Amino acid sequence: MPNINYDYIENYLRKLKDIKDEKLRDMNDYAEKNHVPIIERESEEFINFLISMQKPKKILELGTAIGYSSISFAKRNKSIEKIDSVELKKEMAEIARKNISDIGLEKIIEVHESDAYDFLVDLDEKYDLIFIDAAKGQYEKYFDLALKNLKEEGIIICDNVLFKGMVAEDSLVKRRKITIVKRLRKFLKDISEDDRFISSVVPIGDGILLVRRKDEED
Repeated sequence: MPNINYDYIENYLRKLKDIKDEKLRDMNDYAEKNHVPIIERESEEFINFLISMQKPKKILELGTAIGYSSISFAKRNKSIEKIDSVELKKEMAEIARKNISDIGLEKIIEVHESDAYDFLVDLDEKYDLIFIDAAKGQYEKYFDLALKNLKEEGIIICDNVLFKGMVAEDSLVKRRKITIVKRLRKFLKDISEDDRFISSVVPIGDGILLVRRKDEED
């Protein structure tokens, strides 16, 4: 469990929303057994709620892993016409493609095997929603570059920004994670002070950052 909420609260919330889809349940079990990091259950529910309100047609996801989050988003939100998902590791990309094919979503979800930053450099498409869940120490680089690909009224969602509580509390920081924590703290501070954006850090799961551009009247 991340050090964001009390364990009993997280356990309660997860019991409220059991995974009903058999394929997603199998993927969740696989991730737990093989120590593959996928989206926290309560974060999954929260983001799916946001998607149901915003109704994005095109989504960019940085960090596919085994394809769990993109499959969850596409299955539960009929507004989604296309998800481009970027994964660096060949093994993970292959597993994700198989999971996506098995569930019949290969026409909606496309997995691109690439470094997320390199992929963004040459990307000229526009997206309604960008979900960043790749290398945590590179979030600010990804965010800055991905802005050119975000539609004017689009939103960017960054997962794991509290990084098991380490970003908020020095006593939790592990020595090998110091650089990542410093970069995440800088990123969150820079975003919160940037007058171009409205942002909010939501302390559920492992911490979610929501960002959108300010309207002229904001």
